[in-house]
Amino acid sequence: MKNSTGDVLQDILQGSPVEYLHGSGHILPALEANLTGLQPGDKKLVGISNETDFQLDASFYFDVVIDNVRPATEEELIRGKPIKPENNDECGPGCIC
Repeated sequence: MKNSTGDVLQDILQGSPVEYLHGSGHILPALEANLTGLQPGDKKLVGISNETDFQLDASFYFDVVIDNVRPATEEELIRGKPIKPENNDECGPGCIC
C-alpha cells in the first residue's frame, strides 16, 4: 500500500497472504469492487481515495497479486469471514495455511 506521494506504507508481499471473504464488507468497499472477478495470477494496481470511499481521508494505491480464489463455504457465508481448517490436509493443493 502506498500513499498519494508514492511512499510505501505497508508491504506484505513477502509475508503471508491476506485472506478475506469477498462481499462480507470487511475491506474497503472501493478496494473490494476492484477485486471482483480477478483470478489466480492476476495483478492489479488499485487506486482509491476519499472520493470513491468515504472511510478514507486521502488517496492510497494497492499493488494486488491474486494467489488463490476459492468459493466460500456455507459456514463462512454465515459467519462473514474465512475459516481456517484445523487440519492442514483439508486446505487443498498449494495452500499455505
